[in-house]
Amino acid sequence: MSQKIYEIPIWEAYEDDNCECTLCSIEKKCDDNFIEALFAEMVMDVRLNPHLVENYDFCHEHFEKLYRYPDKCGLAVLTNRILYSKKEGMSLKVAPRKSNNKNLIKKLFSKNKETANNKKQCLLCTKLDESMNNYIKVLITLWVKEETFKEKYKNSRGFCLKHYNEILKLSSDIINKKNKQEEFVDITSKLQEENLNRIQQELEWFISKFDYRYAEEPWYTSKDALKRTIQKLIGNYNTKL
Repeated sequence: MSQKIYEIPIWEAYEDDNCECTLCSIEKKCDDNFIEALFAEMVMDVRLNPHLVENYDFCHEHFEKLYRYPDKCGLAVLTNRILYSKKEGMSLKVAPRKSNNKNLIKKLFSKNKETANNKKQCLLCTKLDESMNNYIKVLITLWVKEETFKEKYKNSRGFCLKHYNEILKLSSDIINKKNKQEEFVDITSKLQEENLNRIQQELEWFISKFDYRYAEEPWYTSKDALKRTIQKLIGNYNTKL
């Protein structure tokens, strides 16, 4: 069986039997790669910064990730351009001395509201959403055509709640045959329910370990159950856990 290059990340994610959400694993790698590529392109292409600032923004989460990247000089140059852009968007003409203060305040709030309404999309969120939509489509297509993958899928730990909802939603657009689509939804729903039950049992044993009666009992697989449960609930690519 020959794998296409865009299928490889899916197969690799399913090699980790302990992964609570294979799509989160792929998402984190994509995000890291996009950030690395962004800094590389800023160095190689001096025209990128003005184009980027004009058309996109960064969300709080991605600004924080950019700050954690080693290239502080590159980020400072980009941030400086963003600051210039924000200042231009907020600029007000100097009001005449005798102008009504109420009018000035109205103008200020009107300008700030206009700036808020013109909020740009986060470049990295946009790229990530596009990329993950494609990977979900590839994953579903693999499930349809590859029996080997179908077996791996069935024995996995399911998904975080966000990706679980996304994969069910997209499956109706990708799987044309109604009976196949129903089979996929049925298998995925059962897989998710089983793994939510599993992780809840682990979490409950984690809680029990704080009871003196169970202090000497082994942890089994529950030592990191709290962390994995949170990741199951919210996804792990965007957490610091």
